[in-house]
Amino acid sequence: MRTYTAEITIARSAAEIWTYAADILRHPEWMNVANAQVVGGQAGERGTRGRERLVLGPFKWDIEFVVVETDPGQRIVWRAADDPHLDLEVGLDLEPEGAASTKATYHGTVRMKGPWRLLTPLVAVEGASSVRRELERLKARVEASPAIETTH
Repeated sequence: MRTYTAEITIARSAAEIWTYAADILRHPEWMNVANAQVVGGQAGERGTRGRERLVLGPFKWDIEFVVVETDPGQRIVWRAADDPHLDLEVGLDLEPEGAASTKATYHGTVRMKGPWRLLTPLVAVEGASSVRRELERLKARVEASPAIETTH
């Protein structure tokens, strides 16, 4: 199992960042995924399921995931659901730094399965840089958008 972590300060409230990040339909805007859709539940709620096309270097495949942890304005964690290629968990932790600034910690763990284990070296290289790039895109998107209405 490989673990990756990146931190960045975002000039928005934790509630705004969380609301944006928890919206599965916005994942393609900042994550290395495409074609995001909700297949059950409500965005940001524990147990909500989604489906996305994961882009990992030159490889792409559809992945279904579930929200396994949620604490609005503070934390959200997604986990791949019964994927034959990998075990994957990605999370975002938010810590307010004043009224309009937040330390965001984005983390992920991945373990390739079966014959896909041969991709472990590629995943090791891609994983470290991917977590940082995704967090930087999240920062850019949230800071560039008008104030986000928070629902939680």
